[in-house]
Amino acid sequence: MDIHIVSPNDYGQIHRLRDYCFPNKYSGARREDFHYWIEQSTTLGAYDDKKIVGQLLILPLNITVHGVSYKMGGIGFVATYPEYRQQGIIKMLMTEALQKMRDNGQTISVLAPFSVSFYRYFGWELFFEKLHYTIPQTMFPSLGKQVDDMKRMSFEWLDPVLFQMIKDFHNAQAIIRNGGMVRDDGWWKRLERRSPDSHFAAYFQGSNIEGYIRYTIRDGTFTIQDFIVANFLAEQAMWRYMTSHAASVSSITGVTSNHYPFGFYFKEPQFKREVKQDVMIRVVDVFAFMQQYPWKDIQETLTIRIEDPFCLWNEHVYQINKNGQVSIIETSSVSDKHMLTLPINLFSAMMVGYLSVKETVVYVNQPTAEKAIEQWQRALPTEKPAFYEYF
Repeated sequence: MDIHIVSPNDYGQIHRLRDYCFPNKYSGARREDFHYWIEQSTTLGAYDDKKIVGQLLILPLNITVHGVSYKMGGIGFVATYPEYRQQGIIKMLMTEALQKMRDNGQTISVLAPFSVSFYRYFGWELFFEKLHYTIPQTMFPSLGKQVDDMKRMSFEWLDPVLFQMIKDFHNAQAIIRNGGMVRDDGWWKRLERRSPDSHFAAYFQGSNIEGYIRYTIRDGTFTIQDFIVANFLAEQAMWRYMTSHAASVSSITGVTSNHYPFGFYFKEPQFKREVKQDVMIRVVDVFAFMQQYPWKDIQETLTIRIEDPFCLWNEHVYQINKNGQVSIIETSSVSDKHMLTLPINLFSAMMVGYLSVKETVVYVNQPTAEKAIEQWQRALPTEKPAFYEYF
């Protein structure tokens, strides 16, 4: 079995493999979108002679971690034909993908797992809890009668000036939100291809956008696809806009983060909610990641040992001095109890803010001095991440 980047001559095989292994066959705009990402991604194929029997796409994306934008490899469309399963093909593809991401400077990787335990084995870890909610019409929030400055458009009836303002606002917010992803025109085009009947509503204060939603209305359901606001006034204005559809919709559905006190200020906040964990993260290059990391208060040199059997370039002892400078050391005089020793999956979840230092130490189940835990707690930002993109 040979693993290498797929040539354009073999893109048709990638389409056939995807269509066979996933539940819905792509056609029209969906197929066009998938082909675009085959071309833009690092598309790996597992070849049996000239036949592609397994595949994996690394989408060239980005993610904000505590105010720093990192190049991110989005893993998607991982598949093998059934007659080639249980032969280690996915393991070979994942191992090669990690090397390719490092070569491409993609310091972090994100994926949506079909099995958490499967991808945890390769070093990915859960990092975001999505709260899916459904609000029936009888429980729509009532936030007073007020005329808000709203502008509306859709993909079908596009307002180019308004759309550019929405895109600029989205990306400005993505840079300051932990877990945000800056969207380029290719990604916006993807959203249009996948949901061409999407509408937009933007809230203005003066000449500036302070919030927007992207949504669809189908069969009496108002489905929120994006909900990005800069402040509480914008959030209230958005809910007034959505509930103004009460005559034509029976429910509002959407997704938010489980750590956000969603609905707290509603008069009737006890509507249906469901928490899902369907996105995982992994640091691909620990040294490069920590060199960019926005350390907080480092009072004494920090020491950490990383365990990462699939990325041996990460298996080192690292020291971070008071200025945030990172170095790899061959030997350390620091005792095991005074340094953190973490597998790559727990390190990744901790550094992006999903796990606290104390929680991480509990999960790793290794004795660690309280002083070392306190030093790391002071050094790391604590904002939890929220990642809403899907690929």
